[in-house]
Order: sequence, then structure tokens, then C-alpha cells
Amino acid sequence: MAMNLDDLKYYRKVCETLNVTRASEALGISQPALSYALKRLESEIGEDLLIRKKNGVELTKLGEEFYKRSQKLIIEWENVQNLVTSDNEEAKGEYSIGIHPSVALYCLDKIMPKLTNKFPNIDFKLVHGLSREMTEKVIGWEVDFGIVVNPVRYPDLVIKELCRDVVTVFYKPGCAKKLIFDPDLAQSQDILRRFKMDKEMLNGKIVSRNLEVITQLVGKGLGYGVLPSRVADQVKGLKALRGAPLFNDKICLVYRPEKHRHKISQEILELIKTTKV
Repeated sequence: MAMNLDDLKYYRKVCETLNVTRASEALGISQPALSYALKRLESEIGEDLLIRKKNGVELTKLGEEFYKRSQKLIIEWENVQNLVTSDNEEAKGEYSIGIHPSVALYCLDKIMPKLTNKFPNIDFKLVHGLSREMTEKVIGWEVDFGIVVNPVRYPDLVIKELCRDVVTVFYKPGCAKKLIFDPDLAQSQDILRRFKMDKEMLNGKIVSRNLEVITQLVGKGLGYGVLPSRVADQVKGLKALRGAPLFNDKICLVYRPEKHRHKISQEILELIKTTKV
């Protein structure tokens, strides 16, 4: 089989959008070129991967299975083609890092300068989302490394603790009687379950799924916010509420070891592990 790496990447984008037109726009290629690449890929495999419909596409059973395995194929292919170096050759290629935006704000200013200085010709792609989503992307071969909070255990996942943090309730003296929090975070759910606050101090809530927004609102005196200490420290004048519940966080590097047998990968891992964040 003489598969083309770009064809695999194009196929994955079509699977993600389930629409050839939207996929071609996202990829920056013409729709006919994308359609031809899909046909070429199906010809190499010898079976249909997609069912074409008027309003999009649907994956065949083989197409679903091929989609699941295609990312690993892409990773292995890129490891061979782009990351093979010799003693007289500088490292090249791309690595992706999955990280929650709030964690990125206090970690990457320490990690990225070291990575870019040591590997000037390697590109780094940052992928943002909830820590559990980033962990799933590492497990699913979608990103190379994750820097995440309280990762779940998984048989093929290496977890290395980088630092710790504490989540609690923060406020600005004289603030409004609102509780501001992200309901999607396990830390918020746990603290709210244990949080006993005088009704005279609290008469409502503000919900946001962005910790930076919550931090800014608390900093403006709009209420009491459930925040990680490292995030709250970014705004002057915020105080931890005495007696409020505490939730201990572990910020960890996560990766699949079978994906990082290459020398450059090992050096990147070691650099991240030894950086104080």
C-alpha cells in the first residue's frame, strides 16, 4: 500500500466535520482536490470509507475503524519522516501539548522558553481544553504530551507530577454576595458540596466555564470565586476565605511511552520534568 500522509490527515478532517466542503475550507485546499484525495485513499484500501450524502458524509464501519487507527499511523509516519536526526542534523518536526488554559498561564512561561531555545527548529502546537479532555487526547494519540490537573490512571499512560496547587474560595474585601464558579470542574463540585456559608453573605451565583473570566470578576468585586490559588495569584488583592474547603490539585505531565522512544522526544520529556513550575 502506498498511502499518502496528507491523504490520511485530510481523511481525519473529513471525519471530524462530516462535511467535505467544511473540511476543505479548514484544510485550505479545494473541494475537488480533497474529494480526489479521499477517492485515492479508498482505492489504496480497496473499500469505501465514506457514504456520500446530500448534506455531508457518513462513515462506513470500516471507515470508523480506520479513523480510530489512522492517528497512530500518522504519528508513527511523522516520527520516521520528520523526527529522524543524525549528529550533524538539527531536530525538526512538530509536537503538540494539551493543556488547560489556566494551567498554561502559569506553566508555559517557564517551560516554553527552554523548549524553544533547545529545539529552535521544532514547532510546538498548543491544544487547550479541560484537563480530562486533554488526558483523553493523549490516550487517543491526538496530542503528544499533556500538562493536566489530577489525571485519571490509564494502563498505557505515564503520569509525572510537576507541581501542586490548592483550590478554595477567594474574594476581594467588600465584594458582592454572589458565588462565582465553573460547574464543570470536579474541584468546584467538591468545594460547593462542603461549603457552608452564611445566607447573609451569599444571595446568588454567577456561573462561568472559564477560570480567567471568574478571576477577573472576583477581582472586580463581583463575588466570591472558586479558584486555584495559582490562578487567583494573578490578580492583586484577592484573599482566600478563611474556613472555606480546600481541594488539593496535582499538576502532571502525561504521555504514552510508546509514542516517545525517539531521542528528541526523550529530551523534551526530561526538560519538562526538570523545569520548576
